[in-house]
Amino acid sequence: MNIFKHVTAVRDLLHCTQVSRTWCECAIELLWHKPNFPKYGTMVKMGRVLGAGQQTFTYARFIRRLNLLNLATSLKDDVLFQFVHCDRLERLTLVNCKGVSGELLTHLFARLQNLIAIDLTNCSQTNDGALASLANTAKRLQGINLTGCARVTDDGIIALAESCPLLRRVKLSNVSLITDLAVVKLARSCPLLLEIDLNFCAQVTDIGIRSLWQYSVHMREMRLSHCPELTDNAFPAPPRIEQRALPDINPFPSSHIDPSRSLPPLVLNRSFEHIRMLDLTACAKITDDAVEGIIAHAPKIRNLVLSKCGLLTDKAVEAICKLGRSLHYLHLGHANKITDRSIRVLARSCTRLRYIDFANCTLLTDMSVFELSSLPKLRRVGLVRVNNLTDEAIFALAERHATLERIHLSYCDQITVMAIHFLLQKLHKLTHLSLTGIPAFRNPDLQKYCREAPKVN
Repeated sequence: MNIFKHVTAVRDLLHCTQVSRTWCECAIELLWHKPNFPKYGTMVKMGRVLGAGQQTFTYARFIRRLNLLNLATSLKDDVLFQFVHCDRLERLTLVNCKGVSGELLTHLFARLQNLIAIDLTNCSQTNDGALASLANTAKRLQGINLTGCARVTDDGIIALAESCPLLRRVKLSNVSLITDLAVVKLARSCPLLLEIDLNFCAQVTDIGIRSLWQYSVHMREMRLSHCPELTDNAFPAPPRIEQRALPDINPFPSSHIDPSRSLPPLVLNRSFEHIRMLDLTACAKITDDAVEGIIAHAPKIRNLVLSKCGLLTDKAVEAICKLGRSLHYLHLGHANKITDRSIRVLARSCTRLRYIDFANCTLLTDMSVFELSSLPKLRRVGLVRVNNLTDEAIFALAERHATLERIHLSYCDQITVMAIHFLLQKLHKLTHLSLTGIPAFRNPDLQKYCREAPKVN
């Protein structure tokens, strides 16, 4: 069996099964380990085999991984039902399977006691009942992706948290009905959490995110974009803030008062050395204090996204500088209060930056680009609508940089054709250049080289 594991081609494994009965017994399980369905008819035929009364082998028990992404638009309950006997399944992918009912999912999940990871992205009929069935059975579950499962509520997530303490990766993007109750339960019941995605979970507030900082000590990735209720109180307090005065206690509190508004600073005595990715896009209420506190407690962040955090100033960028060589990707689009002063320090501190985005940072000038052009590993730079830029900035990028692959300069009104021509002559690795909306490039002779603008959904 171990020898046959080195046979990677499916056709070769098939040939091995045809050599002798002994070879067949050794190779057949590997052949069925991860079935491939190039078309819907193939899956229908396999379903018939699995549902047959007499079988040479227990084929259903051989299947460990099942990826139905390619058949998502066609998949219905009747065909998937034939796979309910695959009780040794470890990984299941049902991305975009909108035709599969919640009832069948409930029935299927009740058999999957060996499941480790499941992806239900946009499987729109997934509901709390299905998740409760999964929680009762798959005690070893480590990863679940529920992106876009709009019917899921706190009840389903709480059931998972209570029964699946080994959960490491939980993705709940666009699961708009969940609240702090679910997040707190995950943080307290699943101590091994490494990644959590709460993008567009608008009902999650400071209370839920604080629990992640308090209990999820192994966290690596936190995606919290478009959670509009988050404030500085959701994140560790900066070292200089030891204690803030709590609001006066009202003996007759009003029921409509938001409890997150009265939270004390989150004082932590530990460092989060494992956090590598933090996305706070459009968390518009956070300020420099939040960034300072985050950097002080998570000094190894590699990818930091702070786009559309309009309250941030140079003080936040100066705090980010403390990440030094750890920082590779930085998004500060629409942080329109930052200036050249902090970008100068950033370029000299975070020398391993590969990707930077300062779109709509309207106070930046050529001086920022002069500093950024010296970064030795820079591959992508976003400067959309940085209107103060002139040809001098473009010349600096061209003369001092050989690694750039993507440059976004749309709506930088002062840039001329001559500067871009010089840039193209110098940057041989450049694969993408955006110049939308620049007056000098509205000439019909140049427009014919443009590709069609992307469609907005």
